[in-house]
Amino acid sequence: MTSTSHLDPEALAALDLSDQHRISFLAEDRWIDYHYPRARKALLELERLLASPKRTRMPSLLIHGVSNIGKSMIIQKFLRDHPHKEFNPETGMLQIDVLAVEMPAAPTERRFYGQLLLALNAPYRPGDRLAAVEFTSLTLLRQVSPKIIVVDEVHNLLAGSAREQRASLNLLKFLSNQVPCSIVALGTRDALAAVQTDPQISSRFRGLELPRWQENDDLRGFLAGFERQLPLRHASGISDNPAIVSLIMSVTSGVTGDITELLSRAAEAAIRTKRERITAELLEATVGRVSLRA
Repeated sequence: MTSTSHLDPEALAALDLSDQHRISFLAEDRWIDYHYPRARKALLELERLLASPKRTRMPSLLIHGVSNIGKSMIIQKFLRDHPHKEFNPETGMLQIDVLAVEMPAAPTERRFYGQLLLALNAPYRPGDRLAAVEFTSLTLLRQVSPKIIVVDEVHNLLAGSAREQRASLNLLKFLSNQVPCSIVALGTRDALAAVQTDPQISSRFRGLELPRWQENDDLRGFLAGFERQLPLRHASGISDNPAIVSLIMSVTSGVTGDITELLSRAAEAAIRTKRERITAELLEATVGRVSLRA
């Protein structure tokens, strides 16, 4: 009889599904915070900001790291933990503690206000004057009164001119003052460099880096946790196999998203070939079929 003690309950339940449904299950987002110390630290910092009282100078945070390191994954987990609250009949709005938007690819103040309006499910016409969208955005934000505004892809502001970059940075400060609320910015190292060009902005944003994984116990714990969520009938022992760990690191350069993509594709191969476990040989064969961004 095959032991299934190597699986978390959700992955164990997925064993009853067809092979194709198990493969679809592999494509779903999964969270492994208890084996991701830096992610736990980021979530604790976010919770601290959420609990901060209103004050003249609201604290803010810049979470930065290489592309695909896990910034958006952390924010999605935080958003799931803090969904929109009940409808407020006095304002006619949902109460929102955490509002998430994305810095436009071609950042201007009007486009950014447009993103805020879209996030609030408010009407927005791209041709509206800046003064109009600013007034509407601020009016709605004060009614909703979010405690945190999350701005993903904040490094996109570097696509603008020097004047547009300063305007975008000043806008983040302006929003923090006017709502008032904390701003959580997510971006690459370029975002850190952009924020540091303005002393007034950089003094507000505490930086928190998500580094690449190193070949250590933290990585092995992460790999063990991830394996428990792969619906394979046999244990692979990924974290205990030095050859597999070294291969993962050499191929992915320690980037979280690339690690999870590689292992998910290897698990898919394990299902299709009926091996039902990830071996070093299967992982090597998978490497040639996966395009990673590290």
